[in-house]
Amino acid sequence: MYTAEPEKDGVGGIDNLHRRFREGEVKIFEKHGAKFIAAWQRLDNPNTLVWMMSYRNRGHRDEVFGNFLADPEWKELLAKYPVPISIESFFLSASDYSALK
Repeated sequence: MYTAEPEKDGVGGIDNLHRRFREGEVKIFEKHGAKFIAAWQRLDNPNTLVWMMSYRNRGHRDEVFGNFLADPEWKELLAKYPVPISIESFFLSASDYSALK
């Protein structure tokens, strides 16, 4: 989950975070091997974007993130849409009865 700082002088804000995801962040993650599942905006805290990705395993996730962070396209996108965020991150494993695996 990313909670965006409120927009001030064109920097920050949930709208800029959405633009960043819409205009390339998702595609860059996918380029490096992640599967983008979905993104949601919290109704009780509209500055928070909850998003879900899928990886083969934890090692694959670390590899994808490393490559993502080093990608020049990501650096350009981050410069275009600087959004200070607080991050809450956790890992999940699907139960055997889950429809989404």
